[in-house]
Amino acid sequence: MLGFNHEIPIARFFACVFFIAVGLALLIAGLVFIVDPYAIWRRQSSDKINTIKLEIPAGSQSSAAALRSALNPPDVLILGSSRVRRGFNETLASNLYGGNVQVTGIDALPLSKAKDLFFTMSQEARIKRLYLEVNYLTSNACEMKNENEVTRNKLYSPFHYLSPENALIHSLRTLKINLLPLRSFDNYFDKQGRYYDDPAKGATRAGRAEALESSFNQLFKTVAGACQNHASNAADIRDLTAIFHLAQTRQIEVILLILPVSKKWQTRIRRAGLVPQAAQWKREITLLASQFHVPLLNYELHDDGSDQSDNTFPSMPMFWDETHFSNRLGDRLLRDMLDASGRSSIRPSVP
Repeated sequence: MLGFNHEIPIARFFACVFFIAVGLALLIAGLVFIVDPYAIWRRQSSDKINTIKLEIPAGSQSSAAALRSALNPPDVLILGSSRVRRGFNETLASNLYGGNVQVTGIDALPLSKAKDLFFTMSQEARIKRLYLEVNYLTSNACEMKNENEVTRNKLYSPFHYLSPENALIHSLRTLKINLLPLRSFDNYFDKQGRYYDDPAKGATRAGRAEALESSFNQLFKTVAGACQNHASNAADIRDLTAIFHLAQTRQIEVILLILPVSKKWQTRIRRAGLVPQAAQWKREITLLASQFHVPLLNYELHDDGSDQSDNTFPSMPMFWDETHFSNRLGDRLLRDMLDASGRSSIRPSVP
């Protein structure tokens, strides 16, 4: 030890350790900043670095959305579940609207969390219009009780849930998927910002329907059990009322969305005996929306996209799985949604 002290003084040793640690931290921070894995501050993608974008991990979705809206304030916010994230192309939405549209889809987003996120995002961003997805199976009445309690709390800051470790891992995965050949079923958005929109690579879930059957059986069992045990709509009415009041105060136009699911998922709802509860929930939400003069666009009932005249994406299915619709259907909905701002009446489902 004495010899070690003569060769390298203790103070110099710890100084070296400190500077190495700082250097590594700066190197990691630089990598995360360049890759921007959550697409928070970049306006344009960098070729071979982050052109292809992976889905944000569930634990970071809310914070990434809040921080992004603070750094790049949107004119229009489309807020909802993972169906919003996977089904709507943000670039197309921005082009149609003629402004900055932010598409924010949070996995299984309940109305209580949607309210908190909207309150957080509207403090920094000057949002002119909010499209808010509402759905009985993600209502407060059906909120799964095994959800991480932290994710239910109000967002105190945009950085609250962002993990440096997860950001680094996601940066490395983003580099990997951009530098190496794509695998068929990675969760990614392509160069055009379309989810699973590369038929040449076989990027579609259509062929995996049978493989996913057991997982959807378990998912629906969990969700349906929560709905059957908690049938009250009072929390949804309270949260929506708070959203409407805040929107009126800040002069934000609100439009509610009921988005499509596959016929198979609708069959599950019917067999579980949830149709009466869902219908009652929809009547109460519709009545509340009409009291605040908020349009509600109901796209729940739809065709399955068998119309052969639509050749926009001939290789793309209408649904990736039982609950997530593809951009092929999402593009149709976007055009109708962004055109509906001038209509005040509550619309039926699209033909």
